Amino acid sequence: MRSRKLTTPLLVAMLLTLSAVASAASFNKSTNQPGQNKDTLSGKYEGVAKSDQIGDIPLTVEIKNDNGKLTGKIETPQGPAAITGGTFDNGKIVMKFDAGGNEGTVTATLDGDKISGKWELGGQGGGLELKRAAMTAGAPASPAGGAAKPAAPAAGGDPISGDWECSADANGQAIPFTLKIKLDGDKVTGSSEGAQGGAPLSAGSFSAGKLSFSLDVGGTIVKMTGMVKDGKVTGDYDFGGQAGKWEGKKK
Repeated sequence: MRSRKLTTPLLVAMLLTLSAVASAASFNKSTNQPGQNKDTLSGKYEGVAKSDQIGDIPLTVEIKNDNGKLTGKIETPQGPAAITGGTFDNGKIVMKFDAGGNEGTVTATLDGDKISGKWELGGQGGGLELKRAAMTAGAPASPAGGAAKPAAPAAGGDPISGDWECSADANGQAIPFTLKIKLDGDKVTGSSEGAQGGAPLSAGSFSAGKLSFSLDVGGTIVKMTGMVKDGKVTGDYDFGGQAGKWEGKKK
């Protein structure tokens, strides 16, 4: 009976988080800035959309500027979103985006390779920070000529970046999910994905073999910690005061 109390709010919360992430991702898309004379905007950007409700949402934004008209796409842990219109003038950006049939707006500023500003959708909003993605041409080439996976670093360099197949024990009931993790210094970003949807990681860190992060699902904070060793992680979670165990294995 306790497992029912635990899993029901978890599934509902994940669905709420999924829709929030999709809309926040659209916000970032709108931050794509068109240059008017010189195209200083077109390209690929990476960063986060900030929200008090769900924390930092990782984004990858591809922007194309055609004489002041913006097109492109935003990739989020839950999928892509499209920009429906926008203007760029003297470094200032005003954009509109479609979040599942709801129109949102972004106001931002381009400063060198950085885009910063705010998004708004349905009475909610937050900050936006993007930076032009570095070219990977100088990175060591993979045998197939593709980009090297961050999940396969040199020994001891980065043992957690990549995909993890995980399972949480909810009072005897196993809840499978996948973690997509990226390590930058000691900061951890990424997402959790399961049968009912996904949620971005926030407040993530990795130090001395200990991984910790949080999920804000429907206003309830899920705190997760675990020890990483030899491609495996085992640890504990706290879902609104209800504790449990979880484990995972790197793909």
